[in-house]
Formats: sequence, C-alpha cells, structure tokens
Amino acid sequence: MQLRNNAELAGKMRALEELLRSWGSVAIGFSGGVDSTFLAAVCARVLPEATLLVRLETPFTTTPERAAAEGALGSAGNGTVPERPEPAALASLPVLGIPYDALGIPQIARNSADRCYWCKRFGFERIVEAARARGIAVVADGSNADDALEDRPGIRALRELGVRSPLMETGWRKEEERALLRAWGFAQWDMPAEACLATRVRRGEPITAEKLGIVRACEDLLHQHGFRSVRARLGAGEMRLEFKEDELACKRDQLTSELRAELERLAGCPVAW
Repeated sequence: MQLRNNAELAGKMRALEELLRSWGSVAIGFSGGVDSTFLAAVCARVLPEATLLVRLETPFTTTPERAAAEGALGSAGNGTVPERPEPAALASLPVLGIPYDALGIPQIARNSADRCYWCKRFGFERIVEAARARGIAVVADGSNADDALEDRPGIRALRELGVRSPLMETGWRKEEERALLRAWGFAQWDMPAEACLATRVRRGEPITAEKLGIVRACEDLLHQHGFRSVRARLGAGEMRLEFKEDELACKRDQLTSELRAELERLAGCPVAW
C-alpha cells in the first residue's frame, strides 16, 4: 500500500485523532494484536497523559498474542512524545492487568452459541468499572471497519456497555493499520489474525482448563516448527489442524511423522489436517 501522499489515509488519521482528542481520556482494551496496537500507538501521540491500556488476563489468550502484548509494552521508551507513533511510545503508557476467570462464568464455559457475547460482556464490564473508578471518560476497543461487515455478537455487547470503537467509527481497515504499523516500525504489523483459544473447542462442548491446555501445547509446538498461523481444533475424539493454505504449501514437509506423533501424545487423540 502506498503511504506517501495518500489523502484518504491522511483524512482518516485526522478524523481519528480529532475523535480521540474530543474524549479527553480513554481506556483501551489492549490485546497486543494489530488493531489494539494501532489504536494504542495513535493514542500514545494524541493522548499520551490520558490513555490507559487494560489487559484482561484470561486463559483464552493465545501464546503469540500474549507475547506480542508483552513485547509491545516492554519496548524501551525515553519518556518523550514522538512526532509520529513509535514502538517505544507504548512503554510510556500505563497498563492495568485485570484477572478474568472466564472459565468460572457458566454462560461462557458451557460454550453455547452466545458464548462470544457473554465473554465480551463480562470482560468489558471489568474494563468499564476500572475506567470509571479512575475518572476516565471513554472505554474503547480495537474493532475496525472490517468487523462491521460481519455478524459479531461481541460488538453488540460492547454497544450495550457504551464502549466505543474509534477505528470502526473513522473507517479504518486492517490492511491500512498493518501498512502504517510497518512504516512506524512496529513488529506487530504482520501478526496473523488471532481468535481466542475458546474457539478451538467445538460449540456445545464445555470449555475446560484441560482442553485449553491441550490446544495451547499443540499450537505452541507447531509455532516452534515455524508455523505462524495455525489452529488446533478439538472435536469428537480427534484434533484437526487448520493452516493457511500458502503457509502449508511451503512447509508441508515439516509435518513429519515424528511431529504428528508428538502432537498426538500432547492431544491424547488422533490428529488430522
């Protein structure tokens, strides 16, 4: 994507910055993915003294996403406000971690069709409560314009709580966010799209810590073998691995019989892909 003299992107950035400034202060539900990193980077420049990053500490977070968040927040900052967003700027923002035992909430753990709604609802209720206790005007999430095209129960929960989605409101798409994060020097620019670990358990089957542990262990093993985008889905007596087609085409020879055996040992069931 061409960034120079891009009037459309410049207009979107002005609209986003004006919206953020109009709020005065903001608490961002921060996961460390592309969307929340992009939003946090802009806030670090526009509202450096009035932005709080809030991380829900939940067993549903994937290992790469957790590492990305820790990496972004661990960047060495010098305490100055840069002329453009830089990785170091995020380290200057205050961060609040909130324990979120999603498995202890029946509406989530039973894994019914409304799981995503309840997970987002209960999680952001904690963020809203923390923001209000600190006198922060607005709670925001990283949903973008692409998300508005899909049926997302979680967005309905956000609206019910009064949570704002400034990237969606000002028309940002993920490919635009990636392009700017890359230009600004953020390693997160090419992070694969993530979905929480709860999505790996077949709908209608209860989600347990044991199942999440199995999924995490298998996905982490595959990450160690160079696969960046993979999902290990637990079904009826087997685990099915899903890869991006282009990545699988390049790395199929790494799916050896030895690796399958190790995955099946971890999963305790047959593994297919």
